[in-house]
Amino acid sequence: MSDGTIRVGICDDSEAVRDGMAIYLSIDPGLLVAATYVSGAEAINGVKRDRIGVLLLDVRMPGMMGPAVALKLATDPEIFCKVIYLTSYPDEVPIAGELRRTVLGALAKDVTPEDLVSAIRLVASGIALFGPEFRFGRSTAREPWVADDREMVVLDLVRTGATNARIGEELGLSSSRVKQIVSQMCRRIGVRTRTELAMYSGPSVARVGRGQRD
Repeated sequence: MSDGTIRVGICDDSEAVRDGMAIYLSIDPGLLVAATYVSGAEAINGVKRDRIGVLLLDVRMPGMMGPAVALKLATDPEIFCKVIYLTSYPDEVPIAGELRRTVLGALAKDVTPEDLVSAIRLVASGIALFGPEFRFGRSTAREPWVADDREMVVLDLVRTGATNARIGEELGLSSSRVKQIVSQMCRRIGVRTRTELAMYSGPSVARVGRGQRD
C-alpha cells in the first residue's frame, strides 16, 4: 500500500490458525491482513489480486502442500510477494532452487505475536529470517543482501523508472557501468529482470542530486 502498510496473507487449512494469526497481527497498525486462504490453490489465485506483500504459508495442507504453492509463486513473473513458512515440522521445509526467490522466512507455529510481527517486517524488507529450530546449509538459505551506498541509490533510481543513461548522469557513470551494476544487483538479490529489481522491497534511498555524485 502507498502508506507503507504491509499487506499480509495467511494460508492455512485450519480456521483456528488463520483467526489466531489475524489476531496476532492486529497488534501492529503497520500490518494489514488483506486476505486469508483455506488452500494452496486459493492462495495462488488470490495473492496477486489481493496485492499481498508477505504470505504466511502453512507447510502441510491437504491437496497442494506449502512448498508447491511457494514454487508456483516463485516462478510466476507477475507475483512478487515474500513467503514465510509456518510449520510444526521444521525438518520438512525446503528453501532450495527457485524457492529462494520468494521464501525468505520460516518460523514454528508457536512463534510469539511479537516475533511474528518482527519477522514479517524483516522479510518484507528483503531480509531472510529463519527461526533457530530450522537448520539450513549455506547453499539453501538466502543470505541477507548488504548493499553499498551507490547500489542503494541505483536501486532507488531504478524504482523511479530511470534509464541506465539517466542513472549514469546522476552518478557520473557510463551507461555500460550502470548496466553492470544493475545486473550484479539482480544476481545478488535473486531476481531475474529489471522490473523485479524495481519491485524489490529493500530499504528506500533518497535520490542523489548532481552535486552529490561519487
